[in-house]
Amino acid sequence: MHATILVLTLLLCVAASAVILRVSRLPLPLTQIALGAAVTIPEHGIYVDLEPHLFLLLFVPPLLFADGWRMPKREFFQMRERILGLAFGLVLFTVVAVGSLLHWMVPGLPLAAAFALAAVLSPTDAVAVSAVAGRAGIPKRLMYVLEGEALMNDASGLTAFKFAVAAAMTGAFSLSAASLDFGFVAVGGLLFGIAMGWGMALFQKWLASWNQVQAQGIIVMTLLLPFATYLLAEEFGTSGILAAVAAGMTLNLKSDTDTSSVSGAETRIATTHMWRMMEYVLNGVIFVLMGMQLPDIIGEALTDSFYEGGLRDTSELLIYSVATWFALFVTRLIWVWGLLHVTHLVGRLRGTTTGPRQRPRKRLVVATALAGVRGAITLAGVLSVPLLLDNGSEFPQRSLMIFIAASVILISLIMAAVGLPWLLRGMTVDEDPEEQEEQAARIRACEAAVAAIANASRQDDPNHDEAASDPSPISAAASRLIQAYQSRITTLRVDEAAAEGLLERSAADRMLRLVGVRAEREEVMRLHREDEINDVVLNALLYEIDMRETALSTSSRKREH
Repeated sequence: MHATILVLTLLLCVAASAVILRVSRLPLPLTQIALGAAVTIPEHGIYVDLEPHLFLLLFVPPLLFADGWRMPKREFFQMRERILGLAFGLVLFTVVAVGSLLHWMVPGLPLAAAFALAAVLSPTDAVAVSAVAGRAGIPKRLMYVLEGEALMNDASGLTAFKFAVAAAMTGAFSLSAASLDFGFVAVGGLLFGIAMGWGMALFQKWLASWNQVQAQGIIVMTLLLPFATYLLAEEFGTSGILAAVAAGMTLNLKSDTDTSSVSGAETRIATTHMWRMMEYVLNGVIFVLMGMQLPDIIGEALTDSFYEGGLRDTSELLIYSVATWFALFVTRLIWVWGLLHVTHLVGRLRGTTTGPRQRPRKRLVVATALAGVRGAITLAGVLSVPLLLDNGSEFPQRSLMIFIAASVILISLIMAAVGLPWLLRGMTVDEDPEEQEEQAARIRACEAAVAAIANASRQDDPNHDEAASDPSPISAAASRLIQAYQSRITTLRVDEAAAEGLLERSAADRMLRLVGVRAEREEVMRLHREDEINDVVLNALLYEIDMRETALSTSSRKREH
C-alpha cells in the first residue's frame, strides 16, 4: 500500500507542477523539487530512501537514450571538439582543481575522498540544463553543446568517481591502471551502445518488410532497448550510461524503416508521443524524488552542526557549499574560455574557420559556465558512497560530502534560474540556419510531390488527352492537387528583401489555419451531439483534426523559441 501511495503521490506532484508553472516564475525543476520537499514536511509525510543503483537503472537509461535519439547528429559531429572537451577534459580538470581545494578547505577530508566528491560534482544534468537553460533563451548552437556535454560527462564523471572511491577504500591508486580502465569503460560503452542500436535498427528494418506488424510491439521493443543496453554494458564492465546514449544516437542515425507504409507513419507518431510522455513523467519524478531527499540531507546536517558547535559550525557548512559551487563555476569558466580559443585555432588550421580571430563574447562565456547545472546523477552518485572502508572504519566525512553535493545542486539550479535570463537579456545572436533549411526543405518537398503526382497520373491514364473538355477522374484529381501544391510553393518562395515579413505572414497563416481546424472540430462535435454521426466516425475525424492542429501548434512553438 505504501508503494502505491508513493507512486500516486509522485505522479500527482508531477501533474501539479505543470499547473503551478503557469503562475510561477520558477523553472520546472525547482518547482518539482519544492513539491517533493513539501510532501515530506508534515509529521506523517511521504518519504522514500533513494537507492542509488536502482535509481540509475530506472531513470537514467531511458532519459539519456531519448536525449541521444533527439540530439541533432550533424551539429553533434560539427561541434564534437567542444562537446568532448567539456565532457572529458573539463571533468578531469574539475576533479584535480576542485578536489585539491576541497582537500585543503575541509578538515579531515582525505585527498581521495575530496577527488571523489569533485568527480561526482563534475557531471552536469541534461534534464536540468534543458529545463533551466532552454527557458532562458540560450542560442541553439550553445544549447546543443550543453546537451551534448551533459550526455557524455555522466559516464566520465561517474567513472572518475568510482576510481576515487576505490582509492579511498583501499588507500592505493595507480594512474596507469586507472587510465587504462577508464579507456576500456568509455570506449567499451560507446561500442556496445553502437552495436545494440545498430542491431535494433536492422531488426526494425526487417520487421518493416512484414505486413500487419503493430506499431505498439515495435515501440515496446524500443522502450526496452535502453534498459537492456545499460544492463548488458554494466555486466561486461563498461559504461552503461555511455552505452544508452550511443544506442539512442545510433538507432536514430541508422534506422531505415519503410517511410511510405502506413505502419511506419503510425510507429513514428506513436513513438514520438510515447517518448514525450515518458520524458516528462520521468524527469518530473526525478526532481520530486530529489525534493524528498534534500530536506533531510540539508536540514539534519545543519541541525546537527548547530547543536554540536553552534552558529560557527553551521556557518562553516554553508561556506563549504558556497565555496564549492563557486570553485566549480570558476573552473568551468576558465576551461570554457580556453576551449573556445583552442577550437577556433584548430578550425583556422583546418580551414573550416575563416575570417579574423574574434574574441569570445564575455556574457556568452559566463552564461555557458553558469549553465553547468548539477542534478540527479550527482545526488545518486554521492549517496552511493560506502558507509565503511575496507578496514572497517567509517568512510571519512561521508555525511559532509552528501551535504555539500546536495547544497551545490540547489545553488546551481537557483543561480542558473536567476542568472541566465539576466545575462542573456537583450543579447543578439546569429541568425538561425534552421529557419532557412526548413523553408528550402518545404519547397523541395512540394516540388517532389508535384512531380510524383504528375507521373502517377500519366501512368494510370496514359491515353488521356489533357486538352479534352471531359478529363478523367485521375487527371482531374491530379490537376487539383498539383494546383494546391503550386500555390504552397508560391507562398513559400519569397524574395530575400521580403524576408522580414515572412515570419509575420507565416504566423498569420498558422493562426487562420488553427481557426479553421478548430471550427472543423466544433462542427464535428455538433454533428455527434445531434446523432448525425456515431462514435466511430467521430473518433476518426477528431484524430485527423487533432493531428493537423498538433502540427500547426508545434510549428508555432518552434518559431516562438
